This record gives sequence, structure tokens and C-alpha cells, in this order.
Amino acid sequence: MSDPQPACGPANGGERRSYSEEEVKQISSRVRHVSLAAGLSLAAAEDVVQDVWQWLLLAGLPAPALCTAWISAVAHNFVMRQRREAVRLRYREGVSLEAIGEPSSTADYSSLEANEVLDRIARVLPAIEGKLLALIRQGNTLARAATVLRIPRGSRAYYRGRLLDLARRELSSRRTTR
Repeated sequence: MSDPQPACGPANGGERRSYSEEEVKQISSRVRHVSLAAGLSLAAAEDVVQDVWQWLLLAGLPAPALCTAWISAVAHNFVMRQRREAVRLRYREGVSLEAIGEPSSTADYSSLEANEVLDRIARVLPAIEGKLLALIRQGNTLARAATVLRIPRGSRAYYRGRLLDLARRELSSRRTTR
């Protein structure tokens, strides 16, 4: 006496089969619904649908094995796999440039060269801020430049703010004179 086939699950007996158009629509719709309900974007949900179909076709599962609960669990596993891959990718490569917003600017300084603007700013800065800007322009970080100039740790934020304020003031005065 042979064991009866389960009503739902991956029991295929090793045969490969094709799926009817109605089965394809139902399975794709269910996988897409589970993916979207899990919070994936539409593009990521479509990727999960393709991954599930690739697996289903390679496994050759019969249609009775593809009940709603079982295919939902399969889709959930593929969603979790996609999330793990995305986390690994973000960890390995960092945040993509598309995820970072562009800073907005109200002024148009396209006619000025960056070095020309910095030279003009450096000429009007007091001595310490001028030296600080010069070291930063040479490639030092603000912390390293402050250490070289022996600016105490508690005063670094003050000088940073003062440098920014003076630079903004100079840029705004240049804008109003044009």
C-alpha cells in the first residue's frame, strides 16, 4: 500500500510538468501579494515572483502541491532571502547614491570657481580661521587641522561654526554686490 499524496506540499514524484495560464496567474498573484504585504516595493516583489517561478520550474512541482498556504510560505521564505541579500549588500557596499538626497541650494554660484571662492573667503577671515581653512583645503579634516593649530577640543565646534558663518557672510555679500 503506498502513502497517499499530501493535499498540499512539494510532493511531485520526480515528474516535470507545465502550468496552465490560470495556475500561473494565481501563483504569481499570490506570491506578489505576500511580497507586497511584507513591505517590498513593486520591483522587489516582481523579483521575488521571478525567483519563486524559477525555483518552481526547476523543481517541477505538480499543481495540487501548490495550495495557497504552501505557496504563501514559499513566497515568505523568498522575501526573507531577498531581505538578507539586501542587508548583506548594504553592509558590504554601503548606502547607494540613489538613497542619498541631493542638497538643495538657493544661490547660483556656477559662475565662480570653487578655488576662487575659497581664496576670497580666506582673504577676509581672521588669522586662526584662515589657517584652519588653509589646512582643510590641504586635505586635513577639521579635527586634524584643529590639532595642528592646537585649538582645544572644547573650542573646535566654536571655530567650525565661526568659519562657516564667516564663509556664508562673505558668499552672501558677494551675491548682493553682483
